Amino acid sequence: MSAVETVAGRSGALAATLAMTAQYEGLTMGTLQRFLGVSRPATIRLVNLLENDGLAERRNLDDDRRTTSVVLTDAGHREARHILAARRAVLQQLLPESSKQERAVLDSLLERMLTAMITHPSRGYEVCRLCDISSCPPSRCPVESAVLEMEPDAPDGLLNSPKDR
Repeated sequence: MSAVETVAGRSGALAATLAMTAQYEGLTMGTLQRFLGVSRPATIRLVNLLENDGLAERRNLDDDRRTTSVVLTDAGHREARHILAARRAVLQQLLPESSKQERAVLDSLLERMLTAMITHPSRGYEVCRLCDISSCPPSRCPVESAVLEMEPDAPDGLLNSPKDR
């Protein structure tokens, strides 16, 4: 995560908060906490920092005033795009001249590794916290598949953007 932190000028947790909130519009504080794998007070501090920088705002849900969601401002969306672009650039530097066949082999290996990392359904949130969801179609997400295999009654799109459902 340090390369993303360097480019973004933000801690890994703040970068992940921006990335997840941009890709999952209107995340609740509880879901954001699960994605980040941090305590409730830590989640509140992270969102406070984003709010103070003008990158996010809290909103009460219409149907439940006790539940708060986090929504990025235009500046927050720009910052999130910058963070995801930095992540992509780091990954592209690692494989600058790989062929399509080499990338297909690597994709297959990475899918197997990601699936093996999911030892509990909540682990999926942590694994995907800096994913670029637009690059991981819901039908092929190995993390989503592993979570749904563990929790067959879970709603489809558990880890994918609501825009993709």
